[in-house]
Amino acid sequence: MVLYGFALFLIVIALLPLTQGTHWIIRGWDFIRVQTCFLQALVIALLAIFEFPVNEWQYIIAISLLATLLFQLYVVFPYTHFYPLRDSKPDNPDSLRQISLLSSNVLQTNKEYKKLIEQVNIHTPDLLLVMETDENWENGLKELEKDYPNVVRVPLDNFYGMHLYSKYELAETQVNYLVEKDVPSIFTKVYFGSDKPLELICVHPAPPSPTENETSEERDAELLIVGKAVRKLNADHPILVCGDLNDVVWSRVSRLFAKITGLIDPRIGRGLFPTFHADYWYLRFPIDHLFHSKNIVVDCMQRLPNIGSDHYPMFFTLWLENGEKVEKPKIESEINEEVEERIEEGLERAE
Repeated sequence: MVLYGFALFLIVIALLPLTQGTHWIIRGWDFIRVQTCFLQALVIALLAIFEFPVNEWQYIIAISLLATLLFQLYVVFPYTHFYPLRDSKPDNPDSLRQISLLSSNVLQTNKEYKKLIEQVNIHTPDLLLVMETDENWENGLKELEKDYPNVVRVPLDNFYGMHLYSKYELAETQVNYLVEKDVPSIFTKVYFGSDKPLELICVHPAPPSPTENETSEERDAELLIVGKAVRKLNADHPILVCGDLNDVVWSRVSRLFAKITGLIDPRIGRGLFPTFHADYWYLRFPIDHLFHSKNIVVDCMQRLPNIGSDHYPMFFTLWLENGEKVEKPKIESEINEEVEERIEEGLERAE
């Protein structure tokens, strides 16, 4: 009986995120689909060995558990090595420009600045995005500025500070507070030797959790506002959106974001690359993201060693195919209505 009760629980939490509910109790189950897949498979095996169904209600629960397991495997399957890659190495990479980016949520209370500096020195990224940075982190990373003369500084002591370091010239830089007045994002153009700059958007919305926002509405609104901003960018410029999105790529809002922008998630066909929580291997989710336009090809995607934070850093090298115009995807009216509704709800809740 206990096994069937647990099986019913696993069925419910697998389906809850499919509802329109935004409370963290509902949205949180989206994060652990990989973990619950293992639990569902284990319970199915235990039922087959110790409590094989004999009654109608037991068969219903067992079949429903198997069905939800197959559904969850379907959801996460694109983010495995068994799924075909959506991009590959260019035929003639010598004619293209390569750029690299290291992104890291450093954890504001973490003081191990040297560990991040060591990774920067090893990988020498052209762009370095660090999040949860306060004035202590700004001072701790000061030595990097000799190699990264272009810096966007947003030091905050609320765990939402952000710094962007660049070897290349930055232009038209804006620090925006899209939804919540104390949660910044960075919009900038990176001039890397081409007349068509890289459009870079760095974000770190607050998650739905018992210690942060009660619902996902603020986070959802910020991601979709960024999605609308991406649609307004020049179609033949390469575009990157990166940061700690505090969302998993298979969630409804992340899929909405990809649908309205046409941007690609490089995890597809490469693997999950779970980055949080760095201290608990059994409770780790892919929430640090990079989305790129179709005129960018990902050459390398790598999760770096622990730097003392609760997040692992991520490192990317990218080929920029300048001159290739990318058509913006058409949005169905129903999708557009949902996007506008979610943005409106998030803005109202943040007031």
